[in-house]
Amino acid sequence: MLSVHVEDVAAAHDVPENAVWQALSDPTRRRILDLLRERPRVTGDIASRFQISRIAVMRHLEVLSAAGLVTSRKRGRERWHYLNAIPLERMHERWVEAHAGHWAAGLLRIRRSVESTPARMSANRPAVDVALELTIAAPRAEVFAALTQDPGGWWGGPYLRSDSTRLTLEPRLGGLFVEAWEGGGAVVATVTGWTDDSHLELAGPFHMGAALGFATFELSERDGGTALQFSFRAIGAIDAGFRERAAEGWAELIGRLKTLVETGARLGIAPDPPHKEKKR
Repeated sequence: MLSVHVEDVAAAHDVPENAVWQALSDPTRRRILDLLRERPRVTGDIASRFQISRIAVMRHLEVLSAAGLVTSRKRGRERWHYLNAIPLERMHERWVEAHAGHWAAGLLRIRRSVESTPARMSANRPAVDVALELTIAAPRAEVFAALTQDPGGWWGGPYLRSDSTRLTLEPRLGGLFVEAWEGGGAVVATVTGWTDDSHLELAGPFHMGAALGFATFELSERDGGTALQFSFRAIGAIDAGFRERAAEGWAELIGRLKTLVETGARLGIAPDPPHKEKKR
């Protein structure tokens, strides 16, 4: 639950944007914000979640506070820390809502840069590289509709939080692929490529931490059905365990999409069809 004071709101508007970017650049500080997104916490609770010293955690909190992302209040002997999302909302308004198309284009430039310089993908920059192909017994338009209009019917872990309840995908270049949970939500990816009934590309964090992933779905007609070619590539700091699970995870998701289209069985996070209420 977000809890801030009026003076904190006013102060958040005076924080230089570069201070916010600098605060977000560190994975430990991003993890602290994740913890505070769940609920306010005392210093000791936050420090217990990390292997670094309590003093180091307090320094990270000071940086977050200077950027206006965290506010703190003393209660008795304990100091409570709260997430202040106002600087993030201002960044969203500037960099996502108003310039979604430019943001998508920027992500595409990153992808092209990575693909043109494979030598950069070293042990210091681990990657995920997955390619899948299968045939779905349904018209291409029907497959594309399930892919883009009903993501909750087939999408699930490991690329979602366990408490996610709903998914939405804006059908446009720069549109957001968003998951929702009680009291909040997060952007899973951004639409960086779209051609009706044949092509979808998503770029975003996909809950991989300090990494950027590119998921591409290519649809073509084949023997009265649809051939789906899928690829996923990620760059950045990716946990080795996640890298091993990625191929399995994507294979399961694509298999769920095939099952949804061919049988109507909904194996994603939304068991009921979209825009349809349960009968009482």
